[in-house]
Amino acid sequence: MKQRTLSLFNTLSRRVEPVVPLVDGQLSLYTCGPTVYNYAHIGNLRTFLFQDLLKRTFLGAGLRVRHCMNITDVEDKIIRDSQGGLPPDATNEARHAAMAALTERFTAIFLEDLATLRVLPANFLPRATAYIPQMIRLIQDLEAKGLAYAREGSVYYRISGLPQYGCLAHLDREGMQVGASVDADEYERDSVTDFVLWKSAKPGEPWWDSPWGQGRPGWHIECSAMGMELLGERMDIHSGGVDLIFPHHENEIAQSEGCLGHPWVNHWVHGEFLLVEGQKMSKSLGNFFTLRDLIAKGVDPIALRYAIQSNHYRKVLNFSFEGLRAAENSLKRIRAFRKRMEGEGQSGSGPWKEALDPFSRLEQAREAFWAAMADDLNTPEALAAIFTLISDLNAQDDHTALTREERDAVLAFLEETNGIFQAWPREEASLDVEVEALIEARRAAKAGKNWAEADRVRDQLKAMGIILEDRKDGTVGWRKG
Repeated sequence: MKQRTLSLFNTLSRRVEPVVPLVDGQLSLYTCGPTVYNYAHIGNLRTFLFQDLLKRTFLGAGLRVRHCMNITDVEDKIIRDSQGGLPPDATNEARHAAMAALTERFTAIFLEDLATLRVLPANFLPRATAYIPQMIRLIQDLEAKGLAYAREGSVYYRISGLPQYGCLAHLDREGMQVGASVDADEYERDSVTDFVLWKSAKPGEPWWDSPWGQGRPGWHIECSAMGMELLGERMDIHSGGVDLIFPHHENEIAQSEGCLGHPWVNHWVHGEFLLVEGQKMSKSLGNFFTLRDLIAKGVDPIALRYAIQSNHYRKVLNFSFEGLRAAENSLKRIRAFRKRMEGEGQSGSGPWKEALDPFSRLEQAREAFWAAMADDLNTPEALAAIFTLISDLNAQDDHTALTREERDAVLAFLEETNGIFQAWPREEASLDVEVEALIEARRAAKAGKNWAEADRVRDQLKAMGIILEDRKDGTVGWRKG
């Protein structure tokens, strides 16, 4: 496979720069995953669909991808929503169990949503609660370097100790408030303060033992610890939504580079927000949607995937039902063309003065497609290359039917591009993709001990006429019943 060089906008430098992997032929990618206390809404899903586009484009460009996406399963909102029903004197074990019950449920739901949208699973899917020892060691390293200090059982990062603090968000260091400390995980850009690494336990909260007493990690330290543990001391790309640039990713840089003493991430890549009908999503406005809400309204999840990915990831996306209908019509056009190429064609109306060489035209489309994708994932231009090809070859086929060899070459290109967009598969492959996605959702539910969800997915597959075969080696096969 031909290996292509891709360029991306680097939030750190504010420039579109070529991505040069640290290891030849292999890309390390860390994407910030969900905080699993509720359903993901379509604004969240835009970020995960952008990251899937990013990953699939590198795979299509001939690189191997080592992908880590974390699951945040301990955090302020999780504790708020999981502990409310417990008595004040509940044991720590009971508090951990209540938190795990909430996060396991919504982790399984989240992974099922990703499977429904045909998002590739990550190579590593670490839960924050499984990496508490690594977080403690990282905080101790920062203490030893004078970049962290303890106070009343909590530990804070001393931002005055890191000259490059603010480099990602391009903060005005002279205007920053330095020396104060804050326990909140999220705060506004104009209230830059020393941030918490370890939080002293409060009444009614689950806790872990630590050198500073009973407590729990701050949100920011989680990704630093998991990223360094699983992808190493250097990585190619770290990605998330623009809302994570500050404070979360800025603080990740401070923690990781403060400990390592060298740059941690080569490329920081961020996706923009999603609006609904021109407004920010709000339950009070009635424009707050989860994937399941849209499916209940009859929306094809793959049309949603296409509608999101057909817009450039660095532009605010205005989601609308009219836009969804336009996406559905676009997909119908590509799928109809694919079906036409799968057939043998008609005899046509004869010679045509604008006749072209299908192979040359196809290669032109392929180069235009990849030039657009290599230029900061310019999906509108990449898709334009496909639609122009469709117009040209349909016109050609109307007059002089394409040969079987020419049709197969076109189908290979459609398969190549579908490897990225996952929206116009072979009809016989469509069932395979859906079944494999549901099997992955069932596997995730079982891993999270969400037996009811695992049974529900199994029953859904059974209703589709799919019989599962749980093998001794832990894998799952399937056949049509």
